Amino acid sequence: MNEFILALFDDFHTEKIKYCHFKSNNNLEPALNGVDDLDLLVSQADKDRFMSIIAKRGFRLAHDRGEKPTPFVFHFFGADPETGLLVHLHVYFRLITGGSILKNHWIRVEDMLLSSAEPRGPAGVFIPSAEADLILFVLRKLIEQPSIIEHYLFLKDWKNIETELLWLSRQTSTKKLHELLKIWLPQIETEFFDECLGALTKNSTIAKRVKLGRMMHKRLPFHVCNEFKASILRSISFFSAHARGRLGLLRNNRVVFPGGLLISFVGSEASGKSTCSKQVVKWLSKRFDVTHIHMGKPKKSWRTIPFWLAIGIYSKTKRATATFVKSASTDLNTETLTALNQPHPLVSVLDSYDRKNWIMKHLSHVMSGGVVITDRYPTQAEVGLDGPRILATNKFTTFLSKLEQTNYAVLPPPDLVFKMIAPLDVTLARNSERDNPEPEPFVRARYALAQNLHFPLSKVVEIKTTEPLDSTILLIKRYLWNLPR
Repeated sequence: MNEFILALFDDFHTEKIKYCHFKSNNNLEPALNGVDDLDLLVSQADKDRFMSIIAKRGFRLAHDRGEKPTPFVFHFFGADPETGLLVHLHVYFRLITGGSILKNHWIRVEDMLLSSAEPRGPAGVFIPSAEADLILFVLRKLIEQPSIIEHYLFLKDWKNIETELLWLSRQTSTKKLHELLKIWLPQIETEFFDECLGALTKNSTIAKRVKLGRMMHKRLPFHVCNEFKASILRSISFFSAHARGRLGLLRNNRVVFPGGLLISFVGSEASGKSTCSKQVVKWLSKRFDVTHIHMGKPKKSWRTIPFWLAIGIYSKTKRATATFVKSASTDLNTETLTALNQPHPLVSVLDSYDRKNWIMKHLSHVMSGGVVITDRYPTQAEVGLDGPRILATNKFTTFLSKLEQTNYAVLPPPDLVFKMIAPLDVTLARNSERDNPEPEPFVRARYALAQNLHFPLSKVVEIKTTEPLDSTILLIKRYLWNLPR
């Protein structure tokens, strides 16, 4: 089991936090390994101390953008400093439940679960008695039945439901279960509950489950919103997700406190920036809304496309009519190295417009809470790597240089810049191993320019990429989550 998660529960026990893990306790051990989220019911009397404990462990509040949050229910995420594992706490201060898509019912049995909770789970995690657990399980599943969408999802998840139901039933005393019902839920007759329990089997019909579900609704009258509105919201959410999935537009809309971030990976060719940025995107996108863009190859703006087409036609015509001349010189003098990274001023201006448009297009994503990770980012130095490149040698180039610098000057500084560093010999060796290696003079020139990367308005972290990839990625994760290093 994951040591970071176990240490968190040790903190709860030390501070005598009244809590219990109240869902899917038959699968608690995998959850303690970080495979799934941990569903915790926490006493409202202990909420402040609970929040203090998880904050010290680096947990942050998260929510699904565009969706109304369920009252009393919160998502927290923390990162294990030893493995980089993202741990999800699904925390309830009241039991607002009853559906996979929309939780609309308040089931007032918090005290029943908490008062029966004991360290029965793996590693001494507090879980409710089997009888209390089974009561809540049946109530949750019956509430879902009248909804066509929730009933559909119920049937799709039937195998897991059957497994958990069997696991709970084997540990349950019918007498104790009935006693709990009379104490905590007197409005639910024991005969009615037994009928509901029996309906959660393959031998039951859909019509019977729906009928019992409606009867259960009448016995549990506390709602977040009225049932008609809940049904409409549930349908919109389900069919919207289905349509986005069919169109390939599904993405994670979860954002984490305090909000959006612009993170850039910069460095010379073959320094490891692309590899590391992709690994970090893969890590974060499993849980959060993340976009990965390449600032060295921005999408062409509709404003610049006509000029790029004209340049392309001119270049092809020139190559078709020009005589191929092979240079006999292989000296890498300063002038040659500069020329390799010094395109025509018109190309540099068009690049600056496209880069500005590309990052501005994604800035709204950052402002709405998402994370944007860039491979490369224009330097804020006067002339350098991926930034201003036009040398003002005459009136025309001076004019173009001012345009270029104006475009780069308005770009937002990244919140965090990872400057990837590797020795020149390592960089050249990595480049040679690529499927399409860059010319060595080009790599050398880019390496020289990368030494002067400058981001005065950003937090810059230098990462040496000569260590094993796993160690490098773990170090980056710690910086991202602000963990001890």
